[in-house]
Amino acid sequence: MNVLDNELAKLKKNVVEMSEIVNNQLNNATIFLFERDKKLAEDTIKNDLKVNSMEVGINENCIKLLALYQPEAADLMFITTSMKIITDLERMGDLCASICQIGLKLTDGSSSSEEFKCIYSYFEDVARRGDEMLKMAIKMYSDGVKDNIGLKDIIIKDENVIDVLSHKIVVDIINNSLNNLKALENNITYIFIARKYERFADHAQKIMELLLYMDLGKDLRNLPEF
Repeated sequence: MNVLDNELAKLKKNVVEMSEIVNNQLNNATIFLFERDKKLAEDTIKNDLKVNSMEVGINENCIKLLALYQPEAADLMFITTSMKIITDLERMGDLCASICQIGLKLTDGSSSSEEFKCIYSYFEDVARRGDEMLKMAIKMYSDGVKDNIGLKDIIIKDENVIDVLSHKIVVDIINNSLNNLKALENNITYIFIARKYERFADHAQKIMELLLYMDLGKDLRNLPEF
């Protein structure tokens, strides 16, 4: 293994580590919504700074690799794709922090209502799917696209399910607001949170699409099946 290969292995390790932190951020944000643990929310928001710092550090390292080794073909594509992936991961981290920031505005005690338990069940479902989507996309990145090409269809299916669930929960929340104006403030907050989860899943699918482009050399996002 030459020097560049060693550097690429380190790059891959750092990107995988960054994704694991983002997954943890998503899980903590979702737990916070149910438990209303203010410290957990504050810690999650603070940890977003670590995600941001990792994005800057990895990006700077990629630029150095490009300048020092002038990689070609597959190595060049791997580095530039890694740079795009960490941009998505940084934005996913921002979404997790935003869920906590928005969630802190919820009225005290609302987590005990039957209405919230139904909404939280939705949040838990889409968070689980988003978590799995990111893990599958990163598996394609770390273990190879060709050996994990079947994950593509699972990621697309989960993203479509999240889109459907997001539309349904927003409609349900709006209908509830019409019948219960006292809950309007919290319901608006729930809608904002639902959109954050939806965008998280969008970024996970985008990472998968970047990897398919890296491996196949085609932008599959513009093809009919996408």
